Amino acid sequence: MILEPDGTEVDWFVGYSPPPEKYKEQVEKALQGIDTFQSLSAQYAKEPKNVEVISELASKYSRRNKPEKAVELFKQVVALDPEGKQGTTEFNNEKVTYTQNAEYNLGTTAISGRAPDVAPLQAFVKKYAGGVLVKEAYRRMSGYYNRTARKEEATRFFEEYTTRFPQDAEAYGAWVIRIISDKDPLDKGITLAQKAIDLTRKAIGQTKETPRGNPYQNLAQLYLLKGDKAKAAETADEMLKFAASLPSPSGPMSGTAMSPVLMAAPMAARIYVEAGYPDKALATYGPEFMKKIMENSSMLGRYAQFWSDQGQNLESALEATKKAIALTPDSYSPWNTMGQIYLKQKNYDEALKAAEKALSLAPDQPLRIKESIKKNIEAIKTAAQEKK
Repeated sequence: MILEPDGTEVDWFVGYSPPPEKYKEQVEKALQGIDTFQSLSAQYAKEPKNVEVISELASKYSRRNKPEKAVELFKQVVALDPEGKQGTTEFNNEKVTYTQNAEYNLGTTAISGRAPDVAPLQAFVKKYAGGVLVKEAYRRMSGYYNRTARKEEATRFFEEYTTRFPQDAEAYGAWVIRIISDKDPLDKGITLAQKAIDLTRKAIGQTKETPRGNPYQNLAQLYLLKGDKAKAAETADEMLKFAASLPSPSGPMSGTAMSPVLMAAPMAARIYVEAGYPDKALATYGPEFMKKIMENSSMLGRYAQFWSDQGQNLESALEATKKAIALTPDSYSPWNTMGQIYLKQKNYDEALKAAEKALSLAPDQPLRIKESIKKNIEAIKTAAQEKK
């Protein structure tokens, strides 16, 4: 946030995305008072029918997660320029009209509410022939059809989505997620997942960018649902091979990004475990893997929790929690996992110390987390008492 000396809000930036030069340019413009929340608000007061100003101000409110104000302004854009003739803005490096941008934002707000309404986005994709916002609208609707809609409605939507974007791996992947949720039709899901894999490999070959989602993980899950554990394990093998073929992140953000192999290993290990191949899970995501993540506390925590849940590889998992605690001593999570590991090792004194430490570090956590830690403490005390 950029503030005046008296605390008046000048502007804000929510999150960061590279390149850093472009982000720096935005901050410098804000410091000069160019296109800030403050300057746009002042201009709007003088020119209440300026579509460009209203659109930019609405986007500011939207990024700040103030949907009521954003909706009010986006509706003004549509009312003032229903045919989209008064200028364009940029979305993902593509020019879109202020009106189209407003209609898209109104639709995404409607579908994100407590009572999701998909109708505005459905009308949006019927109105416009194509473009980046239409594709984004389908992506947003896919979440609704994966979670909320009836199976028949979802099937119709995903048939439309994949027909509209037949070369989009994410369209097929979204449909697969719904099929996994329904556990039917599995054979159809396998065909779609394989299509998503083919398109993902093709897209990476053309653009060198990795699409969102992991079609191999979805395919393996489908095989598990079918009871074909061997095919699930083979799919995990293919996922690891594919990840190894991808380039590691480079550029200004590479230090904070994980390589494809590091990201794929825990997913593959989970598949191996569910498929009944614990030795392959340990070879993929065991002590040798841990050596590669010794400076990443969050990955160490996930590694430790995974093996704690399995009740295996506990010495390595315990080592991971100790390292995570050294890196982030004020985090409750590794202490909590440590307590669980010690409990499985029947080291009740150390388990209780770790769990109580976790609770002492979690005063600001949601109630469900604190209650979970308290349950762990009670479980440790009960086990210790039974031993006596």
